[in-house]
Amino acid sequence: MPSKNTQPLDGALDDYLTDKSKGNDSGNYRRNAERVVGEWLSWTHDERSTYTFATLDVDDLEAYARHLKRRTNGPDGIAASTARKYFDYVRAYLTFCQKREYLTDNPAAKSRATGALPDDDQRDEHHQQLWTPKQRKAIIEFVNKRAHDAVDERGSDALAEVRDRAFVATIAYSGVRGGEVLRDRNDDRRNGVRWKDADLDTGTMNILEKGSQAYRDTGVPAQALRALDRWHAVFDPPSEEWPVFPTFHAPSLAAVVVDGLSAEGYEESDIEAIRDGKTALEVCYEYDIAPPALTTAGARSLMKRLSAAADVPDLDTENGEYLELHGGRRGAGDTLVREKGWEQAQKHLLHADPKTTMDAYSHISAEETADEASDAFDAVDR
Repeated sequence: MPSKNTQPLDGALDDYLTDKSKGNDSGNYRRNAERVVGEWLSWTHDERSTYTFATLDVDDLEAYARHLKRRTNGPDGIAASTARKYFDYVRAYLTFCQKREYLTDNPAAKSRATGALPDDDQRDEHHQQLWTPKQRKAIIEFVNKRAHDAVDERGSDALAEVRDRAFVATIAYSGVRGGEVLRDRNDDRRNGVRWKDADLDTGTMNILEKGSQAYRDTGVPAQALRALDRWHAVFDPPSEEWPVFPTFHAPSLAAVVVDGLSAEGYEESDIEAIRDGKTALEVCYEYDIAPPALTTAGARSLMKRLSAAADVPDLDTENGEYLELHGGRRGAGDTLVREKGWEQAQKHLLHADPKTTMDAYSHISAEETADEASDAFDAVDR
């Protein structure tokens, strides 16, 4: 039997990806790992002519780190944090290989290799979008008026507009991540938060939290709770198993109707007769077939349309800028840190470690330090 270190570099990849599909690792991690490690394998073969574990050394990983660093240059390059994240995927794979004796040590863990990466000074994180109070006010006012006008015109048929108002308010005020309340096609566990998970009386929502990968209750402020309550009244779901934020994408609704009726034993001719003259959503109500939840991709498209229509200040929508889902979370955190302090923000955002909150909003600490320094110098100078 040949030695493991003479195996090709992708020799352990299938096993690694299989392991990553178990436990708490999400489908997104496995998919991203497969893509990034695959790109590294191609680059290593093409640029370094390195094909086996036996020939892989720290020079190869140092060169790869420099390759990633070069990719951060220019306006269309990747962020420094992204470069380091790509390297982390490769390092994790090689750690797996080392534990299974394909490698005697991990060249990606050597300081010479990691030292060639771009600096991780967290500037990229601090430049991430957050919804400013002006932007939050603009989008909330827009979706409120849009929903009111639609209800005045179409009554209970104004489903999309009332849903959109509830969704935007939830993202703007609750601090949840989009992936915690929406459907993710790459993660079977994330099929969208359900009405059974939303307690409108206590103002809480049970979500699959991204950080801990565990189900946890998060608080829903009154501003979002009111919008959710009105949405529940208009939507009037026949079951608590229905998603809070359903999709109204016609092909998706039609597919779930066919699948649901087929599962109940209806023949194709029966299904055609049931659907005749009715919308797919009407059939969902009649037969209590839960529609699919809105996907994260669908929500991003929705926010692009709403951002452009709302004329949100300080947003260049003509060049593709829009209110991003995570920007709502960061905006909520920013407001809470400023108005209620670090501890309250940490609790609301479900950060396990206070350092996570302080790192994410260190720009506020810098502003406070600058103000305090200004006051001190003014006092001395006077």
